[in-house]
Amino acid sequence: MSATKTDKILGEVLSELSAGKFGIPGDRFITTRDLAFRKTISLKTAFHVIEGLRDAGVIRKKGRDYRIIRLTPPQSRENSRMLLGFLATYLESPYFAKLACHAEEFAHSIGASLIIASSNYDFKKECERLKMFCRQGVSGIMICPWASTPEEEQFYNTLDVPYVMLGRRLKTLECDTVLVNSQKAAQEMAEHLVSQGIREFAYIGQAGKQNDQRLLGFRAGLLEHGFFLPDERIIQLDYNSPAKCRAGIAGLLRKKRNGRLGIFCYHDLFATRAVNLCHELGISVPEDVAVAGFDDLPVASEIYPPLTTVSYPVRDIARIAFETLYTRIKFHTLDTGICRYLDSRLVIRKSTVIQDRDIKM
Repeated sequence: MSATKTDKILGEVLSELSAGKFGIPGDRFITTRDLAFRKTISLKTAFHVIEGLRDAGVIRKKGRDYRIIRLTPPQSRENSRMLLGFLATYLESPYFAKLACHAEEFAHSIGASLIIASSNYDFKKECERLKMFCRQGVSGIMICPWASTPEEEQFYNTLDVPYVMLGRRLKTLECDTVLVNSQKAAQEMAEHLVSQGIREFAYIGQAGKQNDQRLLGFRAGLLEHGFFLPDERIIQLDYNSPAKCRAGIAGLLRKKRNGRLGIFCYHDLFATRAVNLCHELGISVPEDVAVAGFDDLPVASEIYPPLTTVSYPVRDIARIAFETLYTRIKFHTLDTGICRYLDSRLVIRKSTVIQDRDIKM
C-alpha cells in the first residue's frame, strides 16, 4: 500500500512539475518536509517521492538542496514504444478533431504514439474500435463514450487496459473522468435567454443521447425563473441526416407563437443549421428567434449573426485526460473513479441579443 501511495504522489508531482507549479529549470525544489506538508504525507513517503523525482531525471542535488533540471522526464525507450488509443465520438466535428489533435500532441511529448478512431455516434462501432485498440497492444485509452444503458456501460469492464473517459460520467462504473460542467453552463444559458425578454423556449438535442446534462441544466435554469420547457419543444436530431435535421428544425419553428422563441442547441453545428434555416424562411435572428449553441467552434464566430455559445478549454481537457492516463499506466496506481471538472463560460454574441438591449445577468 505504501509503494502505491508513493507512486500516486510521484505521478501528481511530475504532472505539477510539467505545468511549472514548482518553478523552472534552475530553481530550487521544495524540501522533503515542505513536500510532506503540501501533500499531507509522512516524511518517509516524501523522501521516497524525492528519490523517484531524482531517478526520473527532473531534479538533481546541488549542495544541500535539490534543483529542478527539467520539467518532464527524459524520453525513454519505454515511452517510445508506448502506444495509446483515442476514441472520439465524431471526428468530423471540429470539437472532437481538436480534442484528438491535442491528445496526439501530449502523447508525442513523451515519445508515445497515438491511434485515433471514431464511433460516429454508434455504440457497436465504439466496441469494435476499442477491441481493435486492445488487439493493437495499446497501453491505455482515452474514450469519449457513447454507451447509453447500464448494460452497455459494462462493456468497458472487459477492457484489459487503463482508460479515462472524456465528456461524460458513467452511471454504473467508477472510472477516471474529465468533464465540463455542462449542466451549470446550460443553466446559465437559460438565465441569459430569460434576461433577453424571451418567454418561449425550445431545445435541439443529439439523437440517441441519454441523460443529456445540457438539457437537464437548461430545463432547471428555466424553472428557476418560472418557465417550463414542454416535451413538444424538445427534439432530438441526427446531424448526419441533413434532410431530417432540416425538417425537424423547420417543424420546431412552425410551432413558434407570437413572441420571441429562444432555441438552445446541444452543439454549435445544430445552432448553425437553425440560424441558416431561419434566414431561408425569412425569420429574423435574433428579433424573432434567438439561437444559442455549445462548444464555441470556429463557425460560431463566422456565421451571421455571430452565435452565442458556451466555451471551455479543450486543450486542458485533453491534457488532464492524458496526464491521468499516463500516470495510471506509468505508476500502476490502483484507485480509480476520480472525476475532474473544468469550468466553462458563456460567450454572448448577436444571435441572442437585440441591439441596444441591456443584458441582465
